[in-house]
Amino acid sequence: MHKDVFVGIDLGTGGVRVLAVDASGSVVAAHSVAFPPSAPVDGRHEQDPESWWAVACQACRGLVAELSRCDVDLQRLAAVAVDGTSGTIVLLDAAGAPVGPGLMYNDARSTVEAARLNELAADFCERLGYRFNASFALAKIEWLRCNEPDRFRVARYIAHQADFVAGRLSECLGVSDYSNALKTGYDLLQEAWPDWIKELPGVYERLPAVQAPGEKIGEVTAEAAATTGLPSSLPVIAGASDGIAGCLASGIRQLGDLNSSLGTTLIFKTVSSSPAKDPDGLIYSHKLPGGLWLPGAASNVGAEWITRWFPSADLQAMDAAAAGLLPCDAIAYPLARRGERFPFLAPDASAVGVPDGDAILRYAACLQGTALLERLAFETLERVSGHAGNDVYTTGGASRSDVWTQLRADVTRRSYHRPVCPEAAFGSAVLAASGVTGWSVQQAVTALVRIDRIFDPDSDDKYTEIFAAFRQAVGVYT
Repeated sequence: MHKDVFVGIDLGTGGVRVLAVDASGSVVAAHSVAFPPSAPVDGRHEQDPESWWAVACQACRGLVAELSRCDVDLQRLAAVAVDGTSGTIVLLDAAGAPVGPGLMYNDARSTVEAARLNELAADFCERLGYRFNASFALAKIEWLRCNEPDRFRVARYIAHQADFVAGRLSECLGVSDYSNALKTGYDLLQEAWPDWIKELPGVYERLPAVQAPGEKIGEVTAEAAATTGLPSSLPVIAGASDGIAGCLASGIRQLGDLNSSLGTTLIFKTVSSSPAKDPDGLIYSHKLPGGLWLPGAASNVGAEWITRWFPSADLQAMDAAAAGLLPCDAIAYPLARRGERFPFLAPDASAVGVPDGDAILRYAACLQGTALLERLAFETLERVSGHAGNDVYTTGGASRSDVWTQLRADVTRRSYHRPVCPEAAFGSAVLAASGVTGWSVQQAVTALVRIDRIFDPDSDDKYTEIFAAFRQAVGVYT
């Protein structure tokens, strides 16, 4: 039987999404399961890694059931790849069991450690063009080493979120990909762990071996097959961070193309021929197999304000009502948590100008404020990368909103291309395909990604003055 269906597993902030994608780029089955609720407390955000695995297994079993209902034979499955939140880490013992909770990407406790890393690795940071901050995995690792030495001593492996689940699938421990490894200090120019990490006692020897996204890690074990429902011996392919997976799902491929992934957070990437060097240290450059680079960054403003402030709202109805209020005079910076990381670094930042009272006005102001933040982010990314920027290829669950996507096009003055499936799990399926078909990653993107709709900006620019007011409103943080 022809193996022509590729599985992508996306470990997001709030849960797991699993897709099965055929060789034409059609999603033949999908399933999602939420994590138990968790939220940052006093700048700390932890999750139980065993819940990552349990929920991933539940989502995979749901996918397999959906495939059965669609009469898709499991023998058609060709490979699986996993993406996870960037900068999220967990310590594992020699058997692969977690040593304590995972520290999430937005855990902010390691600011002091990040500053110390920037001093230790000053030459490295200059050469790679970025600086460490508390969102980086290595800063969190250093915090654990210094503040929980007994826990660190028990650990044998340092794993990123995607590594943990891929390792459970394949029993291949101590393996990562260079997308997830970037925030742990991996040198993407040399494709090696730098020697300066040896100055952090006990860290270097616990770091994973690193492969390129799209390379084979191992195969689904019989035990994992029994737990997930996936076929035993299914190839497990090296994945990526959720931002890179979302970027691949967008269809981005040419120099200057922009990707904006709007989920819980807002992740930005642009295609470049070389890594960018940001004097402020906010932008870092991922690497694609084949020689292209993806300078980018992530904002803590995304769609999280919806789940925090409008948890039970009918979003389609809210979109329709808000559309009549746009553009609105309320200049909002809708940060639903404390702390910002891009387009400015402000650990104590909080929401600005979000109106009280009328729910529709508040909703409209937050839609608009997110788009205004996106425009500021693009300007910053273009300045540092040196590329003027082409169209935007948008992904993330919130990009399914026609009203919001049109608003973003109008505010940023750019055309937005939305793929048929704007999800990070689709990008992981692209990497799975690359690992077994002989396609390069770029060829897999071309073969599988299809554009659903293009949103062109309104010819009447209504947002120039509003953007100026927004820039002034957040100026206290810049």
